[in-house]
Amino acid sequence: MILWTLRHTKPHNPHNYCYGRADFEVAPSFDTEFPPALEALKPCQASHLFSSPLKRCKTLADKVSDHLSLPVETKDALMEIHFGSWEMQELTKVPREEMNAWRQNWRGYRFPGGESFHDVDKRVLQFLDTCTGLEEMLWVTHAGVIAVLHHAVCGVPDSDFVEGRFPYAMVTRFEIEKDSKGKYEGRFDTLYGGIQQPPLNV
Repeated sequence: MILWTLRHTKPHNPHNYCYGRADFEVAPSFDTEFPPALEALKPCQASHLFSSPLKRCKTLADKVSDHLSLPVETKDALMEIHFGSWEMQELTKVPREEMNAWRQNWRGYRFPGGESFHDVDKRVLQFLDTCTGLEEMLWVTHAGVIAVLHHAVCGVPDSDFVEGRFPYAMVTRFEIEKDSKGKYEGRFDTLYGGIQQPPLNV
């Protein structure tokens, strides 16, 4: 299976709030941000285009749809992690004990009232299971979802918190298969390095 992923472009988040499920529009710079990603997708032969329903992904997916002549299929499984009570908060205002607990367990910590990154692993892999008959597809999605493929499929250790480093509009091509025990394994190439985001203030 070949799986292409495209992370959304910059969200319109002028107050730099923590966001996962918060449904921001794309930034005013959107029209200059998406064309290089479309160029990187030229070799893509996907038969299906799946997108998170959140606006910052769906707006970009509509551009991809026009470019590749594929209809967009929105899937809740491709939504970003739910940061619970941290949503729409400045990270500097998150209770210190909660921030410290996250620092101790980047992917296993469950945000109060929300998800952990391990929870995201489960729902994304369940969706991937439904796609096993597809030879090539494209997901327009979020850093937390793309990270599932790095960690749970390609073997990047949990200690390497790649979620916080993915650029906006990054294009990645994964080659994925199952081993004799039915476990996913894969490799990936980044075809467009995208637009660097500011480092997380944690």
